[in-house]
Amino acid sequence: MSVLSLPPGWESNEITKFFDSARNNEIATFANHQIWVTRLSDIDLGYRKSIEGVNYTHNWFPVFFLHRAHSNFLAACRLCWSAQIPECHALLRSCLENAIYGLYLDKHPDSFETWLKRGENNAAKQKVRDEFKIPAILKLITAEHAEEGEAAKKLYEWTIDSGAHPNEQALMQTLTMDRNGDQIKFMSKYLDPGSVAQTAALKSTAEVGECTLSLFQIVYPERFDLMGVSDLLSRAKNGL
Repeated sequence: MSVLSLPPGWESNEITKFFDSARNNEIATFANHQIWVTRLSDIDLGYRKSIEGVNYTHNWFPVFFLHRAHSNFLAACRLCWSAQIPECHALLRSCLENAIYGLYLDKHPDSFETWLKRGENNAAKQKVRDEFKIPAILKLITAEHAEEGEAAKKLYEWTIDSGAHPNEQALMQTLTMDRNGDQIKFMSKYLDPGSVAQTAALKSTAEVGECTLSLFQIVYPERFDLMGVSDLLSRAKNGL
């Protein structure tokens, strides 16, 4: 493994010290959680094959959301490997939202213009807010694709509970308490390697990655079959 030459001051900077600790956790996760590493790597391969397969499709607009979902998935992998648990779930929520938007716009191409004009003025922004409401879109998806819609709805709520939104459950999973006589000391862990919460985050990342790809499979069924992504997804679902 090549060793980078660190610039002056790197080792004395508190942010870079945190980066180094996170990086060490990533390496430890790779070594100690091979089952989840393999599963996540398979899902990543599914993203890469699906992106390769839709390069020449005429239905090009949802592809942008597929790219963003993959980027969110990779970022979530990095955070759960480094054991930044609540932060990982914030990215998983974004990953799901990209797939939900992509599928919705595939079914409602007349809404492309509405979405693209969001930044023009306040009225345009409000129009997007009124139309692109995740609960309402999930309800539409579930009506046509019950299995995928229900899975997406369940995982979306799970990401919110686990850190994509400030709440009690997200706070408590990384909080510890030390009582010493009359004094109580609370500690909030930014990094929580080797914990039950990290293992749960690895599982959540795999579930969201698989669910997101399944939503895009609805958009590009032939391409997913052609590139072998449909078979890969079937394998990825086992045990989740």
